[in-house]
Amino acid sequence: MIRIAAIRVRLLVSAGITLISVPAFAQSVAPAPAEGDIVVTAQRRDEGLSKTPVSVAVVSADTLAKAQVVSEQDLRLATPGLSVRASINDNQLNYSLRGQSQDANSETRPGVLPYINDVQIGGSGGSTAFYDLQSVQVLKGPQGTLFGRSATGGAVLFATAKPTGTLGGYASMAVGNYNALKAEGALNMPLIGDQLMARVAGFYQERDGFQRNLFNNQIVGNKKRDGVRGSLTANLGGIRNEFMIDYLHSDSQNVVPVLSGLYQGAFIPLGYLYAGTATPLATATGQATLAAFVPPQFAPAVPGFYNAYFAAPGHPVGGLASVLAAQQARGPFVVNSDATNFFKQKNLIVTNTTSVDLGAETTLKNIFGYTLLKTANTADGDGTPYTIAANGVGNSTNAKRINVRQFSDELQLSGKAFDAALDYVAGLYFSDERRTNIEQSQYFDLIFGGQSQTNAFVITNKTYAAYAQGTYKLNDAGLATTIGLRYTTEKVGKTTLAADSFYQAVGGVAPAGYSFAKSATFNRLSWTFGLQDQVNSDLLLYAVTRRAYKSGGFNGTVPPKNADGTAGGDGFRAERVTDVELGTKFKGSIGGMPVRTSLSLFHNWISDSQRAAITAIGGNPTVITVNVPSAKTYGAEFDAQIKPAKWLSLGGTINYTHAAFGQNTVLANGIPQNFDMVPDTPEFSGTIYADINFPVSKNVNALLHGDVYAQSLTHTSSQSANNAGTDIGGYTLANFRAGLEFSEVGLSITANLKNAFNRTYYVGGLPVGSIYQINLLVPAERRTVSVEARLKF
Repeated sequence: MIRIAAIRVRLLVSAGITLISVPAFAQSVAPAPAEGDIVVTAQRRDEGLSKTPVSVAVVSADTLAKAQVVSEQDLRLATPGLSVRASINDNQLNYSLRGQSQDANSETRPGVLPYINDVQIGGSGGSTAFYDLQSVQVLKGPQGTLFGRSATGGAVLFATAKPTGTLGGYASMAVGNYNALKAEGALNMPLIGDQLMARVAGFYQERDGFQRNLFNNQIVGNKKRDGVRGSLTANLGGIRNEFMIDYLHSDSQNVVPVLSGLYQGAFIPLGYLYAGTATPLATATGQATLAAFVPPQFAPAVPGFYNAYFAAPGHPVGGLASVLAAQQARGPFVVNSDATNFFKQKNLIVTNTTSVDLGAETTLKNIFGYTLLKTANTADGDGTPYTIAANGVGNSTNAKRINVRQFSDELQLSGKAFDAALDYVAGLYFSDERRTNIEQSQYFDLIFGGQSQTNAFVITNKTYAAYAQGTYKLNDAGLATTIGLRYTTEKVGKTTLAADSFYQAVGGVAPAGYSFAKSATFNRLSWTFGLQDQVNSDLLLYAVTRRAYKSGGFNGTVPPKNADGTAGGDGFRAERVTDVELGTKFKGSIGGMPVRTSLSLFHNWISDSQRAAITAIGGNPTVITVNVPSAKTYGAEFDAQIKPAKWLSLGGTINYTHAAFGQNTVLANGIPQNFDMVPDTPEFSGTIYADINFPVSKNVNALLHGDVYAQSLTHTSSQSANNAGTDIGGYTLANFRAGLEFSEVGLSITANLKNAFNRTYYVGGLPVGSIYQINLLVPAERRTVSVEARLKF
């Protein structure tokens, strides 16, 4: 349970969220939404935001561009209630909504999955490229019926800009502090009128890091990314085909996580082992601890090796305690890390949607997707100049490599029936995913050079699903009911590869109770039952209950023992989430002023919550996934926007989330562990903002924008016993924007100031204190200033 002794309720803002209308999707099948309404696809059809009985936050293309939303962390500020968790570094991210996320180094699927053009992206492909997008929609709450597996917390829908029948495009250039440079552009080309249209977009981005490493006196955290996207749309009578291919390349570095705390109840007391040689007592403590870790025949060599280790350059003689004290004194932007640091990424994503108009407001659609996601990564796993834990070793050959190949196909039928009283969608879904992980790690270099471990495995997933959902009008006054069902079968497999340390240790012959190739099948039913009342053209009321799940599976980094995590095995069970949500949406005017508000109250019940436990198996520190029997999350989300004058827009959001485990004591490798904190879930978060838009002259408009975001205390660990350096204190951020738009020439110039008061805060971390005493936090970006010129033509 998240407890806060005192908290100021701080409202803040996402850079203009939901105030600017999203451009309507081309060739919409559904009736056009009310004037000024925002088009969303939360129910797999185009409809107005104010008429959709789902909690949805939308960021438009215009806002994405003007606010310089270029990363997942920027998106978090633009959609309060959405958390973006960094684990061991700032390039390994996952989304969190309503307490549903993914623990660091867990083999579970995320609880909130991204979609690109209706194609689920299920792999770990690193960060996303935020350029030339039509909109981003954040769906809150279980979405298992229409969006399938793992959508227990929600879904994030990215829609890329589509080709149109008009020749044109844009080009932009942005510069900023930390030697930031970003170039972006798109060209729209009608090849044969509106029958064949193409669009090509691309970007290049680089920026220096904001940390300095004392170990080698270098700047770390540098970013360099580029990408290109091509889209082709063909209209052939009643057939429409939309094709998109997207390539992203990154050659960057990770932000170094900083040592934030030393947990005193650790399985391996590294504070004693790395005690240093600053005093005779420290030397004696360290030598005695080292002697306990090595065979007796090596005991005579312990004093000499220990003293030589701390006499070597770069190894502080004060030991681990002094390293923590020095890090806390310096702050998170000056580090002392001996690890090799890089992050390389290549993503290829293909989507193809074919829509066939069958008449009578009926459409047959096929959605095909292919993704190939490759990352190579080395990073510091301890935040110190000692090699206590190095994630990926040396160079690109020995880096942690994750390759994900996935293709999916969805056949969907949608339309209206019974004199348009029924609005329905039904479909069949198939996905085939293969993820290959090869990772070398080094631990505890003080123990005569340390130990190395290689985890090499393949996780496969084949999913088949059938679903149907319909909304039926119960009367002509606006009362309707929604019913949806989805049946899914998932076959999950794990293959241990020959390079794996355990495989090599047993000579490639699995002992009794182990298997190098295994699989499990999970069959689940998801459902949605809702009632909604469009009281009048301005007011919607709705109530809904839903069920979604995340399949079980296998931990790749655990030896392939045929048992679940309670007994030190590699298996874990499926997780199930059931919710109830009550909501209301208003879009109209009050006192002649346009107003938009929404309020949702929710309660989630979670069974077999999938959580990561840290333990030691075979003497090696290991993360295993276990199932916590029960948990619950409840809260409220409110947002409002008002336009008191033509030139002024005001708004804000407030989110309250209470998340707690119920029956929370779980065996992890036979050892009881108590799960009593839900990570990545601040109890309060929100925004307030103001937009001022006024004419400077006939063809020149000025824009001023200010917003404040705040959130309360949150955690990186799910266990309060391991609370040394795992709390992320509440923080408040202010952002400002000013711009000029020259409408006659299509030019805009915008200046952005993010984190205006240069607050120091954290966006995640690695809570491994319970196994080897150290906990880490990942710092967020410092204050950034940028100026962008954008030309539309």
